[in-house]
Amino acid sequence: MKFGIDCGHNCPPEDTGAIGIKREDPLTLDVGRKLMAKLASAGHSVVNCTPNSASTLGESLRKRVDKANSSAVDIFVSIHFNKFLDGTATTDSAIGCEIYALSNIAAAIARPVLGKIANLGFKNKGVKSANFFVLKNTSMPAILIEVCFLDSTADMNLFNSVGADRIAEAIKDGLIGDNEDEGNSRSGILKISAATILKPSTEQGSELPPASLVNIDPGNYPVLDFGFEERHWWVKWPDKSKANRDKHFIFEKFGRVEPN
Repeated sequence: MKFGIDCGHNCPPEDTGAIGIKREDPLTLDVGRKLMAKLASAGHSVVNCTPNSASTLGESLRKRVDKANSSAVDIFVSIHFNKFLDGTATTDSAIGCEIYALSNIAAAIARPVLGKIANLGFKNKGVKSANFFVLKNTSMPAILIEVCFLDSTADMNLFNSVGADRIAEAIKDGLIGDNEDEGNSRSGILKISAATILKPSTEQGSELPPASLVNIDPGNYPVLDFGFEERHWWVKWPDKSKANRDKHFIFEKFGRVEPN
């Protein structure tokens, strides 16, 4: 699988990160570089989508998107640290990790990543939706991670204790699984040619409970594992939560899966 990694901001003079107890730029760069190394060591392709410089904020954002799109990455990951900018932070509102995603597939990718980070002790603030430029202009599933809050003493103390390497490891495990998750699975790209449905078995969709069917539009979708049976492709999504661990089936005439 090919990942596009964006170390948020780090693009002077106009796009530099927030400043709280710590500065955002060094943190996103540290976590991002460690994440790229870990994904590469696990056998995946990695594209650094962080530009070196830009004259405007818009140019900085566009360069990140253009790099991901021109490199045809499968998943785009933008790493950030949060700050409660309006000055009315409370203990509950200004601590923890949250991840932003626009599509259902991106949200499925985000959930296990968020869970792995929360397992380190950070409050799980959920997967959210926002029209951030890098999410709505990338042509692949994209997530934007807000690791924790720069202006929270509790978060920064926890970050100091955990360290950037364990944060990167958590993100990596959420994206591709740890050793216990991987088994004999093989990743690939599901290429849907016409709008269809995902279903929990190879039975006719009309014979299955409507709530078990999910609409899927034409496009390319990264999958963690796949196979073929009874004229259907089956896939497993990056979301490895208990509810999404089972196979999802697509009739062969609507798409195919190609290995990475």
